[in-house]
Amino acid sequence: MKYLQYFVKAVLAGICISIGGTVYLSCDNKVVGSLLFSLGLFTIVNWGLNLFTGKIGFLAKDNWLEILITLLGNFAGTNLTALALRATRIYPTLAGKLDTAGIVAAKLNDGMPSIFILSVMCGILMYIAVATFKRKPDILGAIAVVMCVSVFILSGFEHCVANMFYFALGTPVKEYMVPLLVMTAGNSVGAIALHHLIRFGEKEKEKKKNQ
Repeated sequence: MKYLQYFVKAVLAGICISIGGTVYLSCDNKVVGSLLFSLGLFTIVNWGLNLFTGKIGFLAKDNWLEILITLLGNFAGTNLTALALRATRIYPTLAGKLDTAGIVAAKLNDGMPSIFILSVMCGILMYIAVATFKRKPDILGAIAVVMCVSVFILSGFEHCVANMFYFALGTPVKEYMVPLLVMTAGNSVGAIALHHLIRFGEKEKEKKKNQ
């Protein structure tokens, strides 16, 4: 039963990110769109939903299966949302924005080293957002969530779950699966590396304090 709960919470998180992606594509102003996109992550951290980029930094022996299920659930949630939106009147606008802005083309035509590096940077920001909210579930945490999401979008960094939604709006799976796997790996490396670097720094600080 708990695995089903993990999956359902991951599907809901995928839907939340898709809603964020939808409003971003609907805005002509990138800054406004990036700020509104953050509602997706803000909802996820407030309601305890399962987002891969929010959990992977805390990877451990006892939660790897939950994280894997989370990734699959996020994929299902983003694809379900994209499928639903394709039956609505706003789909042509969303698809047109993806085409005219060259969002998907830029991602798929990029080199793998570039995709990986941009994904690592996004993973770092997502870890900062979620870790800060865990420590400060108040206005400071909310600001961290909004700012980190806005920064990763405006910087052009790659978020694997957000890209699942963008790709699902009209790109065949075979065309984006390899780049998506590279994005997932990059997000993972960025979040995990920062988590362990922070823990190392905290341990060293504690050692000095006890000397």
